[in-house]
Amino acid sequence: MKNIKQLVLIMCITSCVLVSCDPSTEKDKVDNQSKTSIALSIVEDAIHKAGTIEKWNTIASLEYTKKSRLLLENGDIESEVTQRHQYELRPNKRITISWVVDKDSFVIVHDDVRSQKFKNDSLIGDGATVKSAVNSAIYVLGMPFKLLDKGTVLSYDGLKSLNAMDTVHAIKATYNPNEHQNHSTQDVWWYHFDKNTSSFLSSMVYHEPTYALIDNVSVIKAEGLTFPKRRKSYRCDSLGNKIFLRAEFWYDDYSINFLNE
Repeated sequence: MKNIKQLVLIMCITSCVLVSCDPSTEKDKVDNQSKTSIALSIVEDAIHKAGTIEKWNTIASLEYTKKSRLLLENGDIESEVTQRHQYELRPNKRITISWVVDKDSFVIVHDDVRSQKFKNDSLIGDGATVKSAVNSAIYVLGMPFKLLDKGTVLSYDGLKSLNAMDTVHAIKATYNPNEHQNHSTQDVWWYHFDKNTSSFLSSMVYHEPTYALIDNVSVIKAEGLTFPKRRKSYRCDSLGNKIFLRAEFWYDDYSINFLNE
């Protein structure tokens, strides 16, 4: 019996050594680490271009107006809405998003305790869906700063050319909302940065079964930080080739306050 146990132990040790020393396994590990390091370097350059992470992390409150327009494949307008976003971020968090459709008023209220949606002062939604909508809005506004959020897994996806654009650095990002409350989606995203200037140019997302390419048409500088001014979202194929314009977004009337002001 003792000899058998010794034999099993030797086999286990040998197996572990072989696995840990497998050249392909080690190469994959190094490749993944290298891709992450390259991705982080590009994102950090983009953040430096857009401001600084220190400045972003000292925003106390932020307000802006967002107009959204959804379009059908034939170009007809499906819907339009104008929202006022009010973010109290520090020292305590409270997010309010308000808008009117026809004669009905809608408000989303989110803090560290609850996420609720109201229609004409009556509660019509709460929980994960409302929270996800808030996280998505903040994430879009905070690019590229938000790519450094906890739990975001970044990987360099190489140089790509999209729709006759200049060649861009593509950064792949994956998320896990089951483990991280600040994540709003499990969709896979790719973020595109100018290879010469580090500017954030566009993003692409796979939302099964379709892909979308979102162009940053223009940006606005406010208090030393860069924010979106106009964006266009296209239905596209897996290579990023545009099929039709699906949505347009306009951002305006920014108001920002910082801690210790």
